[in-house]
Amino acid sequence: MRRYVPWLLPILVLAAGFASLGDVGAGPLVKYAAYFVGAIALPGTLLLRAVWRSTGNWAEDLGLGSVVGATWQLIGWAIFTALGWQRWLIIWPALVLAGFAIAGRKYWRITDPKPLPVLWTWGLAVSAAVMVGATTLGVMAYHPMPPNGEAYYPDLLYHLSMVHELTRALPPETPQVVGEPLDYHWFANADMAAAVDVTRLTPMVVLFRLWILPWLVVALLVCATLARQVSRTWWTGVLAALALAAPQLFLLVDTSVNLAPPVSLLSPSQTFGMIAAVAVAVFLIDLLFKGGSRWLWLLIVPIAIVGGGSKPTVLPLLVAAVGLAALYLLVTTRRLPWRLIGTTAVLLLVGAVTFLTVAGSTSGSHVQFLAVLKSLPVYTAATGDTTQPGAGGLILPALSHGAVLGTLSLLLGLLLTLQAMSWAGLGVVGRKDVVAWFLLGAMVAGWAGYLLVDHPSVSESYFVYTAAPFSLAGAGWFAATSARKASRPVPIAIAAFVLSICYAGLLVWVRGVPAPSTGRQLWFSTQLLLAVLGITLVLVLAWRLFFRQAGGGMLVVLVLLSTAPISSLLQSAVRGDTEKAPTYRAAHWWVYPDEAEAALWLGQNSAATDVVATNTWCRPAGRPAPGCDARGYLVSGIAGRRTLIEGWAYTNQAMAKQGEGGLRYTQQPSPWPDRVALTEQALTAPTPEVLQRLRAQYGVRWLYADARNGPVAPALDQLAVLRHSIGKVRIYDLGE
Repeated sequence: MRRYVPWLLPILVLAAGFASLGDVGAGPLVKYAAYFVGAIALPGTLLLRAVWRSTGNWAEDLGLGSVVGATWQLIGWAIFTALGWQRWLIIWPALVLAGFAIAGRKYWRITDPKPLPVLWTWGLAVSAAVMVGATTLGVMAYHPMPPNGEAYYPDLLYHLSMVHELTRALPPETPQVVGEPLDYHWFANADMAAAVDVTRLTPMVVLFRLWILPWLVVALLVCATLARQVSRTWWTGVLAALALAAPQLFLLVDTSVNLAPPVSLLSPSQTFGMIAAVAVAVFLIDLLFKGGSRWLWLLIVPIAIVGGGSKPTVLPLLVAAVGLAALYLLVTTRRLPWRLIGTTAVLLLVGAVTFLTVAGSTSGSHVQFLAVLKSLPVYTAATGDTTQPGAGGLILPALSHGAVLGTLSLLLGLLLTLQAMSWAGLGVVGRKDVVAWFLLGAMVAGWAGYLLVDHPSVSESYFVYTAAPFSLAGAGWFAATSARKASRPVPIAIAAFVLSICYAGLLVWVRGVPAPSTGRQLWFSTQLLLAVLGITLVLVLAWRLFFRQAGGGMLVVLVLLSTAPISSLLQSAVRGDTEKAPTYRAAHWWVYPDEAEAALWLGQNSAATDVVATNTWCRPAGRPAPGCDARGYLVSGIAGRRTLIEGWAYTNQAMAKQGEGGLRYTQQPSPWPDRVALTEQALTAPTPEVLQRLRAQYGVRWLYADARNGPVAPALDQLAVLRHSIGKVRIYDLGE
């Protein structure tokens, strides 16, 4: 029982969080928990043990098993959805449970138990409680579900539109452009759609409230498993889990748009893809370097496909990991490592298949060194460069224009604070172990993508986020090796924590010191960061020379992983809430109550496959096209219906136009101007012929007319049936 009691902590925090939210009752929570355990975690764990083995404990088995179970569920979802049998999807996991109940009873228990220390359980349970608490009390409270809010982050409504679509058909269509294939990495949304099919809960509740929570716990478990696997030390798993959870504490004292990376609520594809990448890494290490069974290929290939279909960053990291390990073996043994070469080829093939079919959202990307710096709010002030993401040549324009000091300050600040988690594992460099080079390959690929890719939405950050678990595993390994050589690891840990508090306090103080210019402020901050790094190295050397004690690596790792989250907490405590608002209230993404209520009515009173013509493609409401922000997802998102044309910003066709006319891709004119013109004509100057064309050519059944986005002709009352009217929104039925 000592091993089960700690897990009550995240459950109690979860209950408190949802009681605070007040928009989801106990019924949906229990139903979704039963679904995840019965249809994902348990079938996946049984399959894991049958194909591979047990890790020796239930926690790690359930973490890896959940990834296996989700992969199995996605296979079933694809089959059942393609056949139109979505409502019977529960049969798919039930087949696994029934099969193991009849012919695989030995897999229901662990035949060779290898329990982890109770402290490991407490460490993971506390990390899970922090993650769940920060999510429910922080980010979920900040993002209310429609129609309870007044503004909605557009990506959430975009993902909501895909969840609706993926409950309808396979292959899916783009909800905003009916008839066009969905060109996006939508596997995380398909996982949500499978949950909707089985639980009968609404896509809105699943996306906004339920889906992310078990996957956050799974993320902690699989990252802890990878760390323990490579270091062969139990507490490195706790270190990895705490490193992922600690930055989320900021959400308990400050409002924020999102979870702290590498996990994300607003990008479920990042969370789902990263988990798949780590699970594949665990299996690859066992297969390639620890004599694992060849049956592991039955897990590796499908989960790699899931990872590639969830995030385009996953396969490049895995390819680089195996590839660098192969190169290391080639150099050290002077023999071709055929197993690793073959594995690299398989991963390249999987990457090519997913990139050509479901990668999506990669248009408009270019190669530019240090392009990621353009995402920083102080970039223009520090360098004078106003170049948009996705433009500017191979070298960052700030460097070409001579703004070297400002660029260097930004880069060092980024490396030493924002991304310390993703390079803390570089301590494995030089280790004579092929697994170290496997981890290093993933880290190198992550940083290469981060520093070289120039994406219109700065999505190159996802490369380094996906590499973070590999870095944490390497950092834990480095710290564990250092701790084994030290006779006093506990004092070292205490010293690291005290140093982290001191350094975090210095960072907060420096940020509050007035400076004549942003560039000088950045340079001053960078000098302090370098001084702090130098002081740490001096302390490590002094410890080694004067006390004849090892453990410097442990000290450095703990300082790196602790300073940034402590700094965030101190800054919030000193300066208070940076957002001020208790909920997301961005005026740009304001949705009026009548708009949301009308969209919900439409979703409840129309068929799932009905098509809607609407003028809601722009945000904020009332801003005319072209030049508006084309991320309006009222009908495709909140109503969950396919549209003739709605927000086109995230289509590859629009992203490919990044920078044309000096405009971002979000402000480009529609790649389908004929659909825009036809919609405007139907709403402002309708004729029987125009409405008939909508019905015959595009299958449009409904008109959602929002007077905030343009005039609505009174003649529509005679040409179509007015079915609903609220505020400035009128909904018309064009008939069968």
